[in-house]
Amino acid sequence: MSAFIFIIVPIALLALVSGFCFVGCVLHTHGTGEDKPPEDKTFTKYSDTDVLPTCVAYWPLSEPSATAGNPIASAIAKDAKGNNNGNYTHKGNAPAGMFPCPGFQIAAGVDSAPAIGSLALGMVSLLPGDAVQPANDPDILMTGMQVDGGFVTVPVNGTINPSPTFSIECWAQPEWSEDDLPAYHAVVDSRTVDNTSTVFSGYAIVVNEDGQWEAQLGAVGIPAFVIVTGEKAKLGEPNHVVLTFDGTNAALFVDGGPPVTKPLGGTFAPNTLSPLVIGVGAPWAPTRMPGSPNSTFPLFPFKGSIQDVAVYDSVLAPSDISTHFNDGSGKTKVAED
Repeated sequence: MSAFIFIIVPIALLALVSGFCFVGCVLHTHGTGEDKPPEDKTFTKYSDTDVLPTCVAYWPLSEPSATAGNPIASAIAKDAKGNNNGNYTHKGNAPAGMFPCPGFQIAAGVDSAPAIGSLALGMVSLLPGDAVQPANDPDILMTGMQVDGGFVTVPVNGTINPSPTFSIECWAQPEWSEDDLPAYHAVVDSRTVDNTSTVFSGYAIVVNEDGQWEAQLGAVGIPAFVIVTGEKAKLGEPNHVVLTFDGTNAALFVDGGPPVTKPLGGTFAPNTLSPLVIGVGAPWAPTRMPGSPNSTFPLFPFKGSIQDVAVYDSVLAPSDISTHFNDGSGKTKVAED
């Protein structure tokens, strides 16, 4: 009899508890493979959130390979912030004799790499954190530009050459080989040189002959310019590079890390004569034509992918630069809606 009671009572209690659970309880199944909590997703608004609110000029370089049914020869590198649109130049629309670029030594330790003059748009984006159009502009897709001598030219003006404080930001993926001969490769160059070829004005971001990221700024006074050298560029990988200048010191940030800082030693001299170019260097030099000497524009061609080049008329804080790197590189995660 007692055994019978011990069996019946648990069964009755189970029925009672089950009845309450069906009307008021939720059975948690975490760990059973069902009803998993939502996974965080990659942040996708780098342009809208990080760049556009504070920049003065911004070239995503992400136009499609054909614009309005026209070939790349007529494509415009749109300034997503303002009116500083640029023009794409490559071997298909360049003046005769500009391409291919010869490889040669300009001076001891200053070499320019050969390049065929190619430029491709609509490439896979370097930024997992920017998978949507800035401001939902259908003319700008979140893809990238790949060059081997091709470049963008933006007419000179004060907006893209701010002073006395500024920041220059870009994403670039070098795609040459460690076995290639040493050479300079320019990502952004907005400089002018005087007729003695010794005094520079403006700024540039390049990879130097040792494969390191380097920023160059022109100055009035002695020295005539300053060079800030950062860490080695990562070949075949996206690199986030930012140059800041606070009126006294230039700082170079790579991949959101701590900066290399150097005093200018003079008064910054903004470029007021030469266009800004993306993908090559030496915009002050005469344009290469048939029969021209080697040291004519374009020089220092970049080989690889470039996108999201931005100019700010203020100094980006180190915390903001770190956020930009984390957001753009897809390291930032946000909860699912």
